[in-house]
Amino acid sequence: MMLERFWKKILRRKRYSPWGLLAFSLWLSSYVYLLLLVLKKFFSKPAVKLSIPVISVGNISMGGTGKTPLVALLAQSLLKRGFKVGIVSSGYGRGSKESFVLPGYEMRNKPAAVIGDEVKLLAQMLPDAVFSIDRVKAKAARKLDEQKNIDLIIVDDGFQHFRLARDIDIVTFNTAVSDRWYKLFPYGVLREPLSSMARADMVILTPSNTSENESDWFDRLKSINEQAKYFHALYKSDELMGLKENKPVDYLREKTVFLFAGIGNFDNFKQQVIGLGAKLDYAWEFNDHQQYDRKLLFDIKEMADQYNSDLILTTGKDWMKIGDFDFNREIYYLNLNVELNPEVDELITYLLEKLKLQKQVL
Repeated sequence: MMLERFWKKILRRKRYSPWGLLAFSLWLSSYVYLLLLVLKKFFSKPAVKLSIPVISVGNISMGGTGKTPLVALLAQSLLKRGFKVGIVSSGYGRGSKESFVLPGYEMRNKPAAVIGDEVKLLAQMLPDAVFSIDRVKAKAARKLDEQKNIDLIIVDDGFQHFRLARDIDIVTFNTAVSDRWYKLFPYGVLREPLSSMARADMVILTPSNTSENESDWFDRLKSINEQAKYFHALYKSDELMGLKENKPVDYLREKTVFLFAGIGNFDNFKQQVIGLGAKLDYAWEFNDHQQYDRKLLFDIKEMADQYNSDLILTTGKDWMKIGDFDFNREIYYLNLNVELNPEVDELITYLLEKLKLQKQVL
């Protein structure tokens, strides 16, 4: 969308720039947004309380903070311990209003335009989880609760969903984002004031491998919420995922690459690819949750042809939306693994103790 592009240009403006005049209007608008937030909380219906534990994985900022791979890591760890895990999502960015309750091995066969790119990606990674998709997350969660065969629910992006009661709120916080961007929307990227971090039970600082300000943010967040459990997340890619075969990331070295993606934090993705040794011919940034029609896919193909790039590279979420389109050259997406410090076993133990769930072993 054109508005998103203008908004990003204003955020990325230099100190002395004509965009500063528009930034002033966004600053004024942020106070209107704050008023709407207060009214939303005040007039929200009573939160739905379920009979099974609910864990939310959310954030307080626009754009990518690493929620999707973290949801996958938590669900995989719990499934391995014998728990029946439900995943709740609104299917953000999809074109359908239809609701679904399906296991991952069935959900992954549905188009991303119907269930959402993040849901399709998660369903590929979590075939044994049960997914409930509804525009209202509280409704989706209640449908899982009614099935009576789910041990716990993980809500993707639930920190601002006040209609559903949560037992644990996990918040991912991107420490690599410029400090001056952490202002209230639309003047910055914050969905809520930083003081809202006081509601979090657990904070995951991301991405620990690219941020120079992590220690400063850790101290600042600690001053807001000293009681929360803090973890640091490293995001690593070790494989290029292709349609017919996968390659180790070393395959990128000395290759010329045409990069495209529609994600919240495109610069992080671009720097990650450069760090893997690729030679970037071009990096095409699209809107977050970009929908790809055949015309746009042909435009990408023609651009890659002009540069005669060795291969095309994108993200897992974007891959879920391009189908079997033939780019006439190799195309891959980067897998994304999360490493936590302290390790994930400590996080899971903490969750199970807090939720009073007995650890199961398969």
